[in-house]
This record gives sequence, structure tokens and C-alpha cells, in this order.
Amino acid sequence: MQLIPAIDLRNGRVVRLQQGDYARETQYRASPLEQAQIYQDAGAANIHVVDLDAALDGGDGNLEWIGQICRSLNLPIQTGGGVRSESDLDARFNAGASRIIIGSLCVRSPERVCEWIAHYGNDRIIAGLDVRADAEGQWIPQAAGWTESGDQDLFTLLDQLTDAGLKHLLCTDIDCDGMLAGPSLGLYTQLTRHYPELSIQASGGIGSETDLKRVAQTGVTGCIVGRALLEGQVPMRVIGQYRQ
Repeated sequence: MQLIPAIDLRNGRVVRLQQGDYARETQYRASPLEQAQIYQDAGAANIHVVDLDAALDGGDGNLEWIGQICRSLNLPIQTGGGVRSESDLDARFNAGASRIIIGSLCVRSPERVCEWIAHYGNDRIIAGLDVRADAEGQWIPQAAGWTESGDQDLFTLLDQLTDAGLKHLLCTDIDCDGMLAGPSLGLYTQLTRHYPELSIQASGGIGSETDLKRVAQTGVTGCIVGRALLEGQVPMRVIGQYRQ
């Protein structure tokens, strides 16, 4: 499993949100480029960059910072937030991103995402699905900053996307995100069993080295870690230990 450090950007600063709530923001001292360099120096093989401004309002948001990170570092950068059109995709690829994460559109317009997988190639698109369990225990993808519930459960939606060639999935249990209280192990165990062909990235809840070991046992290929690295619950030295 690969540990993928996360950098969330808002107004040109490195921040973290708790459970995606823009009113529950923590800001960090390092600039986006400085933080990315710290992660590269610690042995990261990939970095995950989220543009929170673009996710909220659309447009270019922090695209200039994303481009600086891509140009300055010698490792692949995956990025998401606010991707709503082909021009958004092209702008991020032109900035140097290796893979683009598509979130709400997977829920709202999966047919369009299937077309993009065919057009851009399945190694360049990541489906970023944020999910919440409903009263019956089904995982329901959310859109629009987790304010809209999708019409399909997670596995029905994934069947459609994988039939179109989807190769990369990033899945977040909303209730775990930014809480440092442990990952959603049951969710990732279900996903790896149902979709052994997918390269699955876990996200949300990592608060310790033990959490990393536990999520690795589910069979995911990557794990996004943000706040735990920024605040020292997961030490930087661990990054180089999780590169495969």
C-alpha cells in the first residue's frame, strides 16, 4: 500500500476541514509548495492535492498553486476539486497533474464520466466517491459538498463506472473524514472484495500508524493521509515506508 500525503488548498493556504465543513477549518503555516516539498523529501511517491475553492465555487481556484507544485516536484500529483467540464480537466492536465479526481459528476452524470474515461484513458481519471451509510446500511454517494445524495448506491454506481473501464477509485467515508478516529475498515474490505480489479485509495479517519497498518490489511492500494501528518499523529518518517 502507498501512503499518499494530502494537501487541501483554500485561498492559497494549506488547510484541513473537519467532515468537509468549510466553517471548521484549520490553517497550517507552510505554503502549498513548501508542504509539497516536505512530503517529497520524506519519501512520498505521490501527492494528493484538493482545491477547496474550486470545489465550492468552480473555476480555477488554486490552479496556479497546483501548477507550481507539479512543475517543482519530481513525482506525480493527483488533484481534484471543482472538475465540472472537459475544460476543467484540460486545465489541470495542462498544469501538470498526472491524474484528475472527479467527484460530484460521478454521482450526478456518470454517463459523462464514462465518456471521459474513454477519451482521456482510464489511467488518468480517478472516481472520487464520498459516501455515507443510510438507515439500511447501504453506502450512498454524496455530491455538492455532501449536501446531495445520489440516486444509486455505491456498488450500483461502481458497476456502471467499471463497465466503462474505471481503473482508479478514491473512496471516503464522510463520517470519518478529518476526525482522526480510525478508517472505515468495513467499507474498504467490501470494496476490495467486490472490485479486485480496481486500484482503490482509502481516505478519512487515519490518526495513527496503527490505523495505516489496519487499512493496509483490507487490500487497498493507497491511503490518503492529511491532518494526521500535518499534526504529527503519523510521523513523516512513515511516508517512505509505504511506497508500494
